Amino acid sequence: MTHEHLDHTQGLPWAAWKTHPNGELKKKLPIDYAWLTGSAKPDYYKKHKKAEKLKKTTLEMYHRIERHLRLAGQEKFQPFARFLANNNPSFTTHCVTFLQKVARKKTSYVHRSVGKPADGTPLFKVKGTHPFKEANFEIWAPEEDTSDYYGRFQPLSIAAAGAGAAKAAPELPIPPAGVDAGDFYNLVNTRLSGVGDNMLAIDKAKNNTSVVFLLEWRGWRLLFAGDAEVRSWKTMHREGVLKPVHFLKVSHHGSHNGTPEDDIFEAILPKPAADKRKRSACISTWTDTYPRIPHGATNARLKSRCELSTTLDDKEKPFYDVKFTG
Repeated sequence: MTHEHLDHTQGLPWAAWKTHPNGELKKKLPIDYAWLTGSAKPDYYKKHKKAEKLKKTTLEMYHRIERHLRLAGQEKFQPFARFLANNNPSFTTHCVTFLQKVARKKTSYVHRSVGKPADGTPLFKVKGTHPFKEANFEIWAPEEDTSDYYGRFQPLSIAAAGAGAAKAAPELPIPPAGVDAGDFYNLVNTRLSGVGDNMLAIDKAKNNTSVVFLLEWRGWRLLFAGDAEVRSWKTMHREGVLKPVHFLKVSHHGSHNGTPEDDIFEAILPKPAADKRKRSACISTWTDTYPRIPHGATNARLKSRCELSTTLDDKEKPFYDVKFTG
């Protein structure tokens, strides 16, 4: 479990709890080892009081936003229903509790360790936490103390998002060609009310607690970045953990804020390549699920450095195989 967002926690619980329309689905997969992000540990906030205080503030803001949008009416609520569902603290906690208990042998709560070996690379001590014999792992993120990932909130303005706000604000921009005027002004007014900025702050706080790990096997380096956003990438860069890789699971479903700027990007997919092995990247996403995805500019940046595939390439088969040879 990379981090505590519903789209990253509900898969296994869903399989265990739900009944599929075509028949029984209730399957609890036999899992020996589980890795969860460090802040999901049951006693985490007893030991990290600053993070606990900031999480409490974040939960209060989430509930304020939810009330704010519901009072504004269904028209204003609906565009943000997905955000509210993905950050729903009650159901997400329900799923995390399931994942805390799913492993038959050991559950590990992982983060980049404080200690550094002689070569200066921070490593997570993974002995006894997985069954693999040849693979080596490095945990690049998150920090043990997640308090640095919480942003500041803006004041919520009820009036700015209220009925008729667009008519009362002649300085609002003109909708772009082809964009519904009602939807456009709802979005603008929501931004003016502080709701949009605060939702992004809540979202980022969770995404940046994503487990980012490097799997090294027979000379191949495979990097899995969860939903880590720019702030997490900057921290990894500052801590000196980044190194060239051959495979990248692109962060945050291919969103623009999941791929760092070129000076950091160069550390993991440099130009020219660090060796002659094939380099590839994959994006796990789906249509009508994540806004502004696929993000053309991000895809172009990736394609300039490696071969890119996505789960949208073949909609009849929403997965694909990556082969490592040589």
